[in-house]
Amino acid sequence: MNIKKSYIYLSIALSFLGISACSESDKHTGFLDDNQELLVGLTEVDGYDHTYNYDFNILKEREKVEFYIPTSLSEGLNRIPSEMRSKINLISSTDLPFIVANNQSNIVTSWNNYNKLVFQIQISYLENDLGYDTNFKDFFIVSITQCPDNPFEKMDEEALKTLNDDLELRKYEFLNLKEDLTLYYLPKSNDNSWPRMFDYYNYNESEKRMYKESTGSYQYYAWYNGLIFKIGCNMDMDAVDPEPLVRKIILGN
Repeated sequence: MNIKKSYIYLSIALSFLGISACSESDKHTGFLDDNQELLVGLTEVDGYDHTYNYDFNILKEREKVEFYIPTSLSEGLNRIPSEMRSKINLISSTDLPFIVANNQSNIVTSWNNYNKLVFQIQISYLENDLGYDTNFKDFFIVSITQCPDNPFEKMDEEALKTLNDDLELRKYEFLNLKEDLTLYYLPKSNDNSWPRMFDYYNYNESEKRMYKESTGSYQYYAWYNGLIFKIGCNMDMDAVDPEPLVRKIILGN
């Protein structure tokens, strides 16, 4: 009888330990995507629309967009998948011709048609020292979004020609990025106006809300190695040529 009781107690104890172990290892169960765990601990906030380039309309349609409070650059990089992080090559604040007062990152996520979580990170170098906003001061803003397949290769020949014709009308310059990949560049028009505004995330601290703002900007756009790069800047272009910085961010050299 005592032996039987011992077996019972032992079985109960082992069952309890098994349940505890499972609970500990599965404390984040219920995720549809393993990368959701990267977001645990970040503060989600309300947001108004997501950013994308209106001339390309790539990544225009997104499902279940979620916004998170801005974080430090190092924190933001730790909150995106490693395969994405390894493809991002940062510049230094000292590479820019203005004093960077704000250098933060924004994480925004959405879901694709395959029920996979899509990460977007915005890295902002801002001269404005009064808030997280360009505020008509110099800036260099990098937006990077996961996009595994080259969207330009998915376009048929006619659609790609139509797009390129439209971009030429908008005065885009077609720069060679690497091999058969294009780096699209949009400068100011001849009349010194901006042919397309650049949209970026601006967090309103008092409202605890993420807004999408637009401002005049020199713009670069490219797909490379599974990522869409949308980069805007407004600074002394004679002091620092942004193109080498853009190439460094995308290509690493």
